[in-house]
Order: sequence, then structure tokens, then C-alpha cells
Amino acid sequence: MLTIDSDGHLHEPFDLFDRYIEKEFHPLRPRVIDMPGEPRDQGRWVAEGRVVPRIPFSRGVGGGGFNYPTPRHKEMKARDNSLDDVPGRLDDLDQMGVDFEVVFPTALVWVFDLENAELAGAVCRAYNNYVAEQCSKASKRLNAVAMVPIQDPAGAAEEARRAVRKLGLAGVVLPGMVGNRPLHAPEYEPFFAAVDELDTPIGFHAVTGMHDTPWADCFTDFFSTHVTAMPFSMMVGMMSVARMGILARYPNLRCAFLEIGATWFPYWAWWVGKHIEHVRGPRGDGRHEGNWGREPYTLPETIREPMEDILSGRILSGFEDDENLRAVIDQVGAGSLMYASDYPHSDMDWGRVEAIEKNDSLTRKEKAALLGGNAQRFYKLDLG
Repeated sequence: MLTIDSDGHLHEPFDLFDRYIEKEFHPLRPRVIDMPGEPRDQGRWVAEGRVVPRIPFSRGVGGGGFNYPTPRHKEMKARDNSLDDVPGRLDDLDQMGVDFEVVFPTALVWVFDLENAELAGAVCRAYNNYVAEQCSKASKRLNAVAMVPIQDPAGAAEEARRAVRKLGLAGVVLPGMVGNRPLHAPEYEPFFAAVDELDTPIGFHAVTGMHDTPWADCFTDFFSTHVTAMPFSMMVGMMSVARMGILARYPNLRCAFLEIGATWFPYWAWWVGKHIEHVRGPRGDGRHEGNWGREPYTLPETIREPMEDILSGRILSGFEDDENLRAVIDQVGAGSLMYASDYPHSDMDWGRVEAIEKNDSLTRKEKAALLGGNAQRFYKLDLG
């Protein structure tokens, strides 16, 4: 049974920008600094004068409270958490029962918060060049998604084209929102048009403590922030996707919301869809006579309930093996979920593939879809 990891990770090497950033941006390059009282083999990124992740137990972006990189999983064979040791990573994939992995960034999602759009573009190009070079050493088993400077939509579209067409990367990664700007803001439309033109997928992803996420400043401890900010960020992202109506207007767009399990998926699709149905009214003419702040409140015809795109396999979610997958699949179908390892993070479940294979509540066809078939279709991977 083909197994594709739709959301593996790397921890960006500390010298990434010494090695890869363009010469003119070298003086501005992000760096890793040691923090007093923290181990010397760990550290925090500094970019534009800000420390990421932020200092523990202080308010602001993220939750702080942990060092970077996060601890290794005890089963790992790779010499570190980066993508520098490709043979070691392949040994780990073999242990996990994974045939192919799509790699996502970890700390580097702070690029979405950079104020200097030109620097953000240079950081994304450096990262994309690095992951493309490393994945090319095992192209039958590894690929990666591209980072794009979404705060500059035209620049993000340009980098997406380069990353997909020239570097051969498998998609792009986006946050649920860009700082305090939701993705349904009109200026992002050209970027989504470019992604549709490329026929490449979008993986929505948050990393606690590394960039601005909704309600991340409600708590000062990492535990509470992680519990809260991860799912809310993806819920906001799905709301923006629905609010834009882009899946109706751009037939090649595909979106996945990752690393927050799947139990939220049918609930949020129902909740968003319920409001769309209510505003459309019993006549279905897009007009509602109740009080929604303005009279009348209308929705464009391209806005449709998320469940329609979930059932058609254009909106997908990751999942955990300790969820009630039978109940989730009965609501959203087996075509909407993808196996995601979260490798090499220390809280990953090393035996998740085996757990799915032994899940008696799932049919063999469903297991094949969850473990590999859906991800192969989502990323349009040619593994022949």
C-alpha cells in the first residue's frame, strides 16, 4: 500500500542563509543567536531585530517557552533535524513505512511577518533553493513545498512560478492569515490566480511561536498557545478560502489544512456552511432579510459551502490515528484526509502508518486513500 507523508518537516540549518541567500541581502540575513541559560546547540532566530520564537513567558507573537530546534525523536537515524542528511532521513522514512515525503518548513514561517518584502523574497528564494537541491538527491522519495513572500502578492506569484516550474517543488505553503490581514483581502487575488495557473496545491500550515497567528497572544505559555492558535489559524484560513469563492472561480486550486487533526473538519465545514445557507435565504437568491449588520446582506454566487469542495477532494485535512476516523470519514468521505507524520518533531507518532493499517474500522480502500492515494492526487505526484 503506497504511503505518502503529506506533511513532513525540516528544521532549517542555522547556516542556511550564510550558504544560500543572495549576496546583496547578506548583511540583512536572518541569524541564529545563543540565548543566556539555553544550550549552545540550540538558539533563536533574529530577523529585523525580532527574536523568534520569542522569549519564554512574554506576551506577543506565539507562545515562547521552547528552544529551536525542538528535540529529536528517539527513533531518528538522521544526524540532525535538517534536510542536510538525506540518506539518514530516508532510513527514518523506511522505519516509519513511508514511501514518499513532502517536506514543510518549521521555524522559517516567520518570513510571513517580515516587514521588508524584498528581504522576505530573498529569504524564500534561499530556502526554496536549499530544499530543491536537497530533495533532488532523492527525487523518487522526497519533494518540498515552496515558501513565498505573501506580504508581496506579486512577488509571491513570481516566486511560486519559479519554485514550481524551475525548481520542481510540489506546492506552496501559506499561513491562515498574514499578520492581521486575512487572505480574502483583495490584494491577494493575483497570487491565487497564479497558483491556479500553475495547477499546484496550497498547504495551509501554522507553527506555534514562529509567526503571528489568531489569539496567539492570549497566553504566555507554549502549551496553551499551541492548543489554541494552531486550529484557530487554520479555521480562519478556511473561512477566507470560502469567503473568496476562489475554488469556484479557479478550477485547479486545491487546499489542505494541516497538523490540527481531522475532527474539526466536519464541524467547521458545517458551521461555515450553515451561515452561507442562512445568508442565502430560503429563496436561494443570495439575499437575507435578517439583521447581519447591513441590509440587505448578499454573498457572491461563487461562494459555496466548504463541504461541497471537501466531498469533491479539493479541500483536505491531515489526521491523527487516535481520532475516531470512522466517524470523520462517514461525514466528509475518505477522499478528504491525508496521512501526515510531523517528522521529525518529538511529539510525532512513529507508528502511525502501522496503526492505520491495523484499524479495523476502515476498509482497505479507505486505508489506501488516507495513506497515499489522496496525497498523490493532491500534489499530483508522478511516482512511476
